[in-house]
Amino acid sequence: MPSVSSSQHPEAPFYRYDPNLGSPRDKYTRADLVHTDAHGPEVAGVFVANIEGETTINTMWGRRIVRWRAEPGTPCIILGYWSDGTVHVKWPAISGHYQVDGRFPAWVVASDPTAVLAGGGRLLSANDPPPLGRSLSNRMMLGIALAVVLLVLLAVPQARDALGAALAELTRAPR
Repeated sequence: MPSVSSSQHPEAPFYRYDPNLGSPRDKYTRADLVHTDAHGPEVAGVFVANIEGETTINTMWGRRIVRWRAEPGTPCIILGYWSDGTVHVKWPAISGHYQVDGRFPAWVVASDPTAVLAGGGRLLSANDPPPLGRSLSNRMMLGIALAVVLLVLLAVPQARDALGAALAELTRAPR
């Protein structure tokens, strides 16, 4: 089954995607039940083979067949396993816009326990923002809000005149 490909990884095995692989009657087990240390229903994976395939997509101009390729080291998500030893895998294969979701032989993919998953996808280190500094206290927020209201009132001539009259009344000495 595996053969050598002429890609960047010629030593890696090659697999041509078969959309009809396996039987629909095979028992399916979610990935987190196989990998008991998983924190979600799916497990991070990585392809260890050169894989080529094609997927039919619907566009504004009708259905199109789009070819795709996965090199060894391509990150993916392992969703589950079938009883015949095949693996349910998905990843953004076509320009990062379309998810390929398919059934593959187990030898083309390996779990990646070092990757972090979030929301059904890999959490890239670039998406991990640094912690923010301390937030403003409630008193500071109230003071800023009052200052903004005062500045707005001072910008409106009628409100400015009314505030001036009120302050004059307050500062006038009682008789």
